[in-house]
Amino acid sequence: MKGIIAFIALTVGSFAGFAQSAAEKLLLVCGDSQVLLVDYKNGKDSIPHVVWNWDAHEAMDLPAEFRTKKFNTMDDCKAIRGGEQILVSSSGGAIAILNRKDKKVLFVASVPNAHSIELLPGDLIAAAASTHKEGNRIMLFDRRQPEKPLYSDSLFSAHGVVWDEKRQSLFALGLTVLREYKLITTGQKSLKHVQEWKIPGNSGHDLQPTLDGDRLFLTETTGAWQFDLNAHTFTKIPGFTEAPHTKSVGQDRSGQFIYTVPEESWWTFHVRFQNPVHALSFPTMKVYKARWFRR
Repeated sequence: MKGIIAFIALTVGSFAGFAQSAAEKLLLVCGDSQVLLVDYKNGKDSIPHVVWNWDAHEAMDLPAEFRTKKFNTMDDCKAIRGGEQILVSSSGGAIAILNRKDKKVLFVASVPNAHSIELLPGDLIAAAASTHKEGNRIMLFDRRQPEKPLYSDSLFSAHGVVWDEKRQSLFALGLTVLREYKLITTGQKSLKHVQEWKIPGNSGHDLQPTLDGDRLFLTETTGAWQFDLNAHTFTKIPGFTEAPHTKSVGQDRSGQFIYTVPEESWWTFHVRFQNPVHALSFPTMKVYKARWFRR
């Protein structure tokens, strides 16, 4: 790993060591070419305790163009399948699925200005391709056929995708709208756009489900909101002190918020928390998003 580990001066735990401490409070942090898994409780003041990391520049099972260019700006990271695999996307133009135990790349595909990735039933993968001459769309892939998307639909400045298991719907966030899609599995697999809502503010950015499965957290230029999936209404997130240009926001079972806000251009050097307030420092990494690690 790069300079961040030298700064942290902490031992990165092996997978075996991590498995023995699975009850710890963990978070995923992504930026530059890296994804980190951090133990919240065992950090020292603002210094994070990194228990696992993946650096695209060191992933020799990636094609050279992906390893050296397309994964230089990691912008989303999500745990799936009980935390054994991790979804990652990069605005450099790629998405991937990682196996956490051995760090193998299980799936990789080109997605112009990729800003989010989500796993759907049937080993299908949705991705948000943001502003780019070949982007501004939602793309659907079959995990067994990464070379060519099965389907795409125009969505300007696509930034977020979330699969709602309860409603069997894919929600996608664009510049000014939140959309709902249904998965079509008869014949050629595709998505059907069924409805959409204009979001408060402008320039939709982050989209995350709440733990109860009945709301979505979303951010845009002016602040952060929650969308009630039953009432189809937007309200402010209770108890969260929002900030303009919030890049990511989430909440764990204790009620603690995790969020990132840019300090320079689009990146930050800190992951911040609320209820209770705390911050972790990453001085040599351009952090984009941070997520509570969900098994």
